[in-house]
Amino acid sequence: MEFQKYEVLRQIGAGGMGKVYLARDRNLDRLVVMKESNNGFLLVEAEILKGLAHPGLPAVYDCFPWREGTCLVMEYIEGMSLRQYLDRHKRVPEGQAVEWAVQLCGILAYLHNRHPSVIYRDLKPENIMICENGELKLIDFGGALRCTWGNEREEVCVGTRGYCPPEQWRDTQGDVAWDIYGLGAVLHEMLTGANPAAPPCGKRPIMEYDKGLSRALDGIIQKCLANVPGDRYPSMGLLQKELCQYHKLKPWDRAWKTAGKLFLGALAGYTAICFILPFLRGIPENEIPFPYLEKPLIFLLITIVFNLIFFRWNHKKQCLCRQEKNIWLTEKGFSGLVSLWLLAAWGVLGMSAVHLTPPSLAKSETGELWVEMRDGQGRKMLLRDGAVYHTQDRARFELPADSLPDGKVSLQFVAVGEDGHTYCSRVFYLSGDRQVP
Repeated sequence: MEFQKYEVLRQIGAGGMGKVYLARDRNLDRLVVMKESNNGFLLVEAEILKGLAHPGLPAVYDCFPWREGTCLVMEYIEGMSLRQYLDRHKRVPEGQAVEWAVQLCGILAYLHNRHPSVIYRDLKPENIMICENGELKLIDFGGALRCTWGNEREEVCVGTRGYCPPEQWRDTQGDVAWDIYGLGAVLHEMLTGANPAAPPCGKRPIMEYDKGLSRALDGIIQKCLANVPGDRYPSMGLLQKELCQYHKLKPWDRAWKTAGKLFLGALAGYTAICFILPFLRGIPENEIPFPYLEKPLIFLLITIVFNLIFFRWNHKKQCLCRQEKNIWLTEKGFSGLVSLWLLAAWGVLGMSAVHLTPPSLAKSETGELWVEMRDGQGRKMLLRDGAVYHTQDRARFELPADSLPDGKVSLQFVAVGEDGHTYCSRVFYLSGDRQVP
C-alpha cells in the first residue's frame, strides 16, 4: 500500500475496527501509525482526538478518505502494551501498579473534565501503552463517546467483558462511573495477574492471590468495582487522591511490613554474630565444626523460614529497565540472602582451616615445643598470640609426651602482669625418655 506522503512499512495490528500499519512520513522522516477502517468508529476517534492535548494521549497528524473507508495517521508510540507486559511478567509490583493507576486517573480525569465529557468506555491492558520512559499512553479511542446529557443516545454498546460494569451493556448514554469500574478491573489484574474476562470472571480480594498486598488498596479496588454506580468513586480526581494516600488509610499494614523487615534484619545480624564472635574469641579444636556451627545454623534456618512466611518470592522485573548485574544481591531477595550467607559460612570455614590450626607452638633457635590448653571443663582451647582468655575457675596446660625431646627437660612458668612485674614458678623437670617394651 503506497501513499504519496507515507510509506507503509508493515502491518502491526488488525481487528474488528480495521487494520493498523507502521509507516514513515516521507516529508518529516518520522514513524507514524496508520489506521484503516470502513466503519464510523475511526471518524469518531479522529473527531475526539483532534481537540485533545495531553501527554498521555497520542497526537493526530492526518485524516483522509481511503478506498471505501477512512485512514487516520497518528503518533507512533515506542514501547509495549500493558497486555504484553502482563504476558511476560504475569503481575506488576504493587508500587509500580499504583503509580500506573495514578497516571491513568490523570488521563481519564482530563477526558472527563472536557466540555462535553469524553467517556473512554473500553479501558483494558490492550489499550494501554507503556513508553520507554515508563509513562503510560491511552490508545484506541474508537469506542469513546462524548456525553451531551441530552436526549441523544448511542445506538451501539462498546466495551470488553470483564472490564465493563453491568449497566454498560444496558445503557448507551455513558457515565464516568464506567471508566472508574474499568480502572479498578485493570488495577486488579495488574496486582493479581488474573484476567477478569477469563472464567470464573470474578474479582476476588487481592490478598487471596498474595497476602503481602495491602488491604487498604483492596478496599479501593472493591469500591471501584461496586455493582451499583452510586457506590463507586464519584470522580477520577477523588480516586487518584485515594490511590496516592492509600498507605495512610490503614497504617498497621505498613507497620506490620516494617516490623517484619526489622525482625528479619535482627535475625540476620544475630546469625552473623554467632558466626564471627566465637572465632574472634578463640574456638576449641574439638568444637570445629560442631558444636561451633550449631547455633549459627539454627538461626540461619529460622531466618530462611521467616523470610519464606512473611515475604513474597519476588521474580518480577521492572518494565524496560536494565537487569541487575550483581548475581548475589538481586531483586530475588531470598535467593540473594541465602547465597550471601552460604558465602559467609564458606569464608568462615575457610579461615578456620587456615587459622584454627592444632594447638599453638613456641619457637626457639633449637626447636619447637607444643603446648595444649584446656578450660575448666576439659575442652581444648586454641592458643593464639595476643588473644585474651577469660577463665572463672582454672586453666590447664598440657605438653604431649610425643612432642617432648628425649632426656630430662626443665620447665618453669613465667607470668608477666600488666604492671610489668614478673612472676615465676619453681623449676621442675620432665623426662621425655620413651622406653621400648
